[in-house]
Amino acid sequence: MSRILIRAPRLFDGISRTLRERAFVIIDGERIAALGEQRELGGSEHFEQVIDLAPDTTLLPGLINMHTHLSFSSSDSVFADALAESDVHKMIRIAENLRTTLATGVTTVRDCGTWPHLLLPVRDAVAAGSMAGPRIVVSGAITITGGHCWFCATEADSEAEIRKAVRAHVKRGVDFIKLFATGGNTTPGSNALATQYSAIEMCAATEEARRAGRRTASHAHAVDGVRTSIAARVTTIEHCSFQTEAGIGWNEDLVSEILDAGIYVCHTVFRGPTKLDRDALPAAEQELLDRRARSIGQRLQLTRRLADKGVKLIAGNDAGVSHVNFADFPGDLVLAATGCSIAPVDVLVSATGEAAQALGRDDIGAIAAGRMADLLVVRGDPLSDIRAITQPERVIARGLPAAGPGAALNVLAT
Repeated sequence: MSRILIRAPRLFDGISRTLRERAFVIIDGERIAALGEQRELGGSEHFEQVIDLAPDTTLLPGLINMHTHLSFSSSDSVFADALAESDVHKMIRIAENLRTTLATGVTTVRDCGTWPHLLLPVRDAVAAGSMAGPRIVVSGAITITGGHCWFCATEADSEAEIRKAVRAHVKRGVDFIKLFATGGNTTPGSNALATQYSAIEMCAATEEARRAGRRTASHAHAVDGVRTSIAARVTTIEHCSFQTEAGIGWNEDLVSEILDAGIYVCHTVFRGPTKLDRDALPAAEQELLDRRARSIGQRLQLTRRLADKGVKLIAGNDAGVSHVNFADFPGDLVLAATGCSIAPVDVLVSATGEAAQALGRDDIGAIAAGRMADLLVVRGDPLSDIRAITQPERVIARGLPAAGPGAALNVLAT
């Protein structure tokens, strides 16, 4: 295995909340062997490669996007596309989305809704080094018959069926269980204000998952869906919208329960359609855009209040849903900082060290000895100006170049 020395003007390790100046990292194979200050380096060690990063760049851990849908089209017709497209078409899209994702500096993605028979072989191919892409954390999704995302989830309608569905997903080899506690917005006929499972049914799912050593994520918009997710002690609540007829809301008591339970919240902040030029749209589409912009504004306010309360936030942007592309994640991190008035360092931790903790992974998410050499180099200082995260210079995945100078020498991300 090759040993590589990287000398960096600045280093953010994903755990501490400060920058190291004039730092070094030694990569041995696919893992980090050592790091420290450049003045500590001896002159006798042999390295197969020495990389001196450009001035005014920062080395940080590869990003972790905690909420994606790798087979989704990001179009205005995600549901129709999912029904019309063949598995081959979906696999091609998955490969393209992985390539795009990795180029932005995301070295781990958690997929929250793709059929396991499509994604498990891709996960294993990336892990084996036969396919380029970020590390994939695969879900086994469960919903009610005809419920939200039924087109990419196992349908189960009772406690017994839910237990069997969890066991079947574990048998297939999924990494975690995704539960649709409420309806959602992507599936026609689904109601985001209605719960899909009772607290007893949700608890049955998490009990089976824990027995098999799997973590759980719960899609929850309506207030009662958040409540049943807490009762079931899921690992993460996705969206956590406290939604009512008036839109995204707030529930002080449930937030306190989330804190007490130590549950992570994936805020799913994204720019989505607000990236579009409003004035270039027809009047009807402008009205739709305005409604979506108001919803995003409510999401930003909710995320700010969750941060103020000390809830453990993890970053995910729902990549794959309408108008959310796989290249968007760094820009959506910028929105999480600027739109929610959250310190850049907290946003970066939510997409690195904190995200790894939510996954139960102590081998990724940080620059530390023994961790995977998943690294991102950006122009500028993202702790001072979060917009630097949108300017990747170099991506290294498992010790090999994935994007940036030298990437063409080895296209595999293993």
